[in-house]
Amino acid sequence: MTTPTFPAELLINNQSAHGEGPIWDPASETLFWVDMTGHKLHSLQPAGDTSATHSFSEAVCAVTPLGNNRLLIALAKRLAFFDLTSSALDEICPVEPHLAGNRCNDGKMDPAGRFWIGTMSANGPYAGAGSLYRLDEGKTLTKVLDGLTVSNGMDWTPDGRTMYFTDSAERAIWAFDFNPRDSSISNRRTVVKVPEELGLPDGFTLGADGTLWVAHWGAGCVCQWDPRDGRLLRRITTGCPHTTSCYFGGPARDTLYITTSRLGLDEEALRVSPHSGGLFRWQNQRNAGKMPTLPSSQ
Repeated sequence: MTTPTFPAELLINNQSAHGEGPIWDPASETLFWVDMTGHKLHSLQPAGDTSATHSFSEAVCAVTPLGNNRLLIALAKRLAFFDLTSSALDEICPVEPHLAGNRCNDGKMDPAGRFWIGTMSANGPYAGAGSLYRLDEGKTLTKVLDGLTVSNGMDWTPDGRTMYFTDSAERAIWAFDFNPRDSSISNRRTVVKVPEELGLPDGFTLGADGTLWVAHWGAGCVCQWDPRDGRLLRRITTGCPHTTSCYFGGPARDTLYITTSRLGLDEEALRVSPHSGGLFRWQNQRNAGKMPTLPSSQ
């Protein structure tokens, strides 16, 4: 059976070096995403067609809104609060200070209000170099998983009882039982196994129906997967080989925003895919995303 395929629309052709980590803030109706290796944080308010960019002196790897013009951001080697009005940074804690060759990668807030951040080698994929951490009370990082290669996408089901996560190098998406009382995870199992022709699973999000929408690095698309049986349901193409992450946004949560990267693409690849690094969108009212619960403080 042929997989239904639809094209995404180029929204902003800003040619980010490594666009990543889109997330929607329903309170301010703002989309945030990062240019990780370009050291930039971008924001867009689609309703008012207004955008902004904040620059940093180091890689900015992941972001989550906290309300009141504050964000929690993961920089290369530390977590910090960031004030959008004053651009002030308030460091929370270092991340793997004993591993100079590692950096943060993907991160997200869980339903209980705890931030999760993964790490990997800064010099490219290196087997076993990465870990996954949870930011607990007292600004303490707790290591939850180790021995990872590329700690990457994560999200939680609307009922807050299941966490999905991928180590891209494994070409698999895992499910865990999630305990919202202490944000502990258990009972790991594989729910999606990605074939080689679809590249590597990168950042992802969940739809309101519980399906996984996964960006595929190396395949130029976002795929919708059913975690109940591992079936591929549809494909959204960007024309950019390094499609990195996605998130549902907009007032009705029916717009899928998609980030892409220019990282590692040579001159010929960029000639063929000139919009690499741009921000894309795809809209389908029948597949609106879930509304996240974002705490006002950490």
